[in-house]
Amino acid sequence: MPSYTLRQLEYLVAVAEYGSVSAAAGSLHVSQSTLSSGISEMERALNLQLLVRHHAKGVSLSLAGERLIVKARTMLDDAELLERDARDLGSSPIGAVSIGVYSVIAPYVVPDLLARLSQSHPDLEAKIDEVSLPVLNEGIVSGKYELGIGYDFGRSQGVNVKRLFDVSAHIVVSSEHALADAQSIRLKQIANDDIVLLDLPYSRDYFTRAFAGAGFEPHIKYRSASAELVRALVARNMGVALLNLRPASNMSIDGFPFHILDIMDDIPPAHVVAMTAHSARPTSRMEAVMQVAKELSVQDH
Repeated sequence: MPSYTLRQLEYLVAVAEYGSVSAAAGSLHVSQSTLSSGISEMERALNLQLLVRHHAKGVSLSLAGERLIVKARTMLDDAELLERDARDLGSSPIGAVSIGVYSVIAPYVVPDLLARLSQSHPDLEAKIDEVSLPVLNEGIVSGKYELGIGYDFGRSQGVNVKRLFDVSAHIVVSSEHALADAQSIRLKQIANDDIVLLDLPYSRDYFTRAFAGAGFEPHIKYRSASAELVRALVARNMGVALLNLRPASNMSIDGFPFHILDIMDDIPPAHVVAMTAHSARPTSRMEAVMQVAKELSVQDH
């Protein structure tokens, strides 16, 4: 255990800043004798002279004191941060919390997340950013986002994940498609169809692996970064699509019906995860959002 105290370090830093014992004592609301005694005790404990006393001219740091003062300030800052974190952990969540959400997932989870947070933690202000998976990972590592919600694809080093739920792959076809009335099909049954691809980093790789596992190379006719547009094109009978997240309605955004078919092939589901940084300090805000995130769900996952 250290033979000095944080209070003694605070005395030393104050003297270094004010250049006199009396001014330092006044700033800390202690007597001059208390402050002088504290620094003398630390000098004895460390077997170092930290201050040079100038008769009638105040004090200055010794060479040893100058070398230690930076570390002393750092230790005091760390101690203050620890105390703030402890208070935060023990208090009700309040204030702003930054949350990054993968843009494809956002429409399915953000409304439920915000509604639940507003009910359970009304003093918490959730700030949502809809971003790509690479940007989400970068934001978690850099500290821009306290928490993220995304797929467990292409995870960056320095990111922790906790699985929230899985979403299985499915086929989307128009109401005019020959397989529209089927409940489930083999992926190879669409080998000759035009494909409308959700063309996003990592997602496209996931779908490509699924097609390869079924033994064929898809004929990709259209690409889009929007799942809504993919379904709208399929509903117009301009191809079929492989997707994960299921909408509540089988109607495209422009009013055309489509059908969702289960897949009999063994395709690994996509994992929706909560993401935090290895270096992140747990706060009551983060814990509150994480707890609500565990209760999230999407249709038919």
